[in-house]
Amino acid sequence: MSAGTWGQLVRPLAKAADVVLDPSIVFSFDQTGYLRHRAQFDDGDLDVDLSGRLCLVTGGNSGLGLAVAKGLAARGGTVWILGRNEERSASACADLTASTGNPNIVHCRLDLGDPRTIDDLVSRLAGQPVDVLVNNAGVLLDKRLHAENGLEATLATNLVGHMRLTAGLLPSLRAGRRPRVIWVSSGGMYAKKLSVDELVQPPEPFDGVAAYAQTKRAMVITSRWLADSLAADGIAVHSMHPGWAATPGVEQSLPTFWKLTRPILRSPETGADTILWLAVCDKAHSQSGRFWFDRKIRPEHLLGRTRQSPEEERRLWDELHRWAGLSETVWTDTGL
Repeated sequence: MSAGTWGQLVRPLAKAADVVLDPSIVFSFDQTGYLRHRAQFDDGDLDVDLSGRLCLVTGGNSGLGLAVAKGLAARGGTVWILGRNEERSASACADLTASTGNPNIVHCRLDLGDPRTIDDLVSRLAGQPVDVLVNNAGVLLDKRLHAENGLEATLATNLVGHMRLTAGLLPSLRAGRRPRVIWVSSGGMYAKKLSVDELVQPPEPFDGVAAYAQTKRAMVITSRWLADSLAADGIAVHSMHPGWAATPGVEQSLPTFWKLTRPILRSPETGADTILWLAVCDKAHSQSGRFWFDRKIRPEHLLGRTRQSPEEERRLWDELHRWAGLSETVWTDTGL
């Protein structure tokens, strides 16, 4: 039986199984969900040559970010790994160069809670086209901390820093080839309704999981608004969630969850598959602003109680610019 015939038989069965199993969440977000969803993928989507294209991955030295960086490097892309820990980033670069044979892998220090390092990176990249920006880095904290910019560290790192970085790189993205920005959210955002007040001032006692989920919910909304703002530039903006993946961040931040679910967690590579697909495949380029999981558009809400008002979305957009030190005209200002 040919691969094509086999696929024609398996795909309808996988789709039927999705109807039954995906609402369970567990059997969608776990590794079995990925294997079932993968039966519906197009095998050639990732057969792309990225030679001459510049790809930036925040938090690219471990977990999902490292898996994405490896996938981009294996396809010939010039990959910049951006992270706070320079030693770990340098080690990741060396490992990726050795495993992929791609010499065009570099690292640069980036602390998303410190606007100075963001601006330094933007200056370093001035004049260079950027084709892919993966906003992946994130923190899930067990206690309240504040970043260099004075904001609560979860908000500063996961959302505000990435917003400032995206804005700063806008001239480089405009010069890229079919450029795209990918926001790595989390399935945990499904449990939260946007609250701008709780974003900026998480309630006591501090709940790191709730603060994390708030930023990931806000990220999906921000991605959608950015897609509208950048549509005229031809820059696609996507958000996605990876399902439940076995990453160092999950092990360190959610040790109980890790112990209970480890046998069914996705690998970093399978968790990162949709990030890589959005980064290299053009099929989603015309569907900017959507929320993706396992290469399909997914709803932003599973529960009616998590839906935010248009007024709260507008408030998020306005406040996010203030927190990031940006004017809303940044998205339309060409500098001419």
